[in-house]
Amino acid sequence: MDSRLRAFSSPELVNAAAVAINHNPSSTISQPQQPSQDYSLEGIAANVKLLLKVIRDHNEASAREFDDRKTQRVAGMITILDDIKARLERSQSNSKKRVAQLRRCNTDLRPNRGGGGAAATAEKKAPETTAMTDDKEKLKKQLSSCKAARKSLEMLCSSLGKEKEIMVSQLARRVSELSEMEELVNLLKAQNETLTSKLQASGGLTGECQAGSNNNSNSSNAVLLDRNEQLSDQLLKSLDSYRALKRKYKGAKEECSALRAAVEEETAAGLARIRRLIQKLDNREDEPVHIEGEIRSLEKMFEQFKVKILKEEEKRGQHGSKPAPSSSSHHHGRP
Repeated sequence: MDSRLRAFSSPELVNAAAVAINHNPSSTISQPQQPSQDYSLEGIAANVKLLLKVIRDHNEASAREFDDRKTQRVAGMITILDDIKARLERSQSNSKKRVAQLRRCNTDLRPNRGGGGAAATAEKKAPETTAMTDDKEKLKKQLSSCKAARKSLEMLCSSLGKEKEIMVSQLARRVSELSEMEELVNLLKAQNETLTSKLQASGGLTGECQAGSNNNSNSSNAVLLDRNEQLSDQLLKSLDSYRALKRKYKGAKEECSALRAAVEEETAAGLARIRRLIQKLDNREDEPVHIEGEIRSLEKMFEQFKVKILKEEEKRGQHGSKPAPSSSSHHHGRP
């Protein structure tokens, strides 16, 4: 045997199962298990924000008399909660790290005079394999975060569709109110014309009738004039309220059209960017740094989109808080 042969201790990382087998010589040594996939908590924050928004919409809609979407909102909240629970359980079950321990082994090694071999080749390939595995795990995490963002965007778009339906119903109600105001104005015009004809008829009486019933005609004329003035004032007020409602309806219609166009444009742009990012991840055309930049830009776009929606909701809430003019005392009996 060569005099240069020596025995030394080489530390090696093993898992807990290998240590247990080392204490029991009769059992066979099993291969170390692959590390479990580390599920991150990306996407849970977006789901929580979406859940808070749905809860706020549910609380606002509960104050109304007729709420036909209550069951849909409750089902949506339950779905979001189930998704969050599943993600948390998956992250908790896969968060246990492999326990690393040191094992001492005494091995007689013969110096390698051949200048390398299978062991050297394996040592060279090990870092490359590890780097490829790390890149693959990073790409999987980024893909899962992109899918979660896409799902949250789809739910947000569905919520926007429901809000557009609510706005359409409100506009329809305003149109019906405007039609009622037009009918009221026409009725007041007819009453005014009737009273005017009566005044003209009472003014065209002969001198004998005027001399015989001077006091009665004067009192009736005074009553008719007073009534005519009241109806004229009411007609002017009704016309002013009608014009104001017409202006509000026109402004609300323009705002709704602008909001709808902006929502459709930004939604199409966001979906296109998500599809491009998923295609890049599948084809691996870009570096992880560029993919992370794309994800950050998507997150920034979603935040700007959310801020714009909140501003529109606040503006619509301020306009909707003003009470509508009452249409009491529309009909009056003729004198």
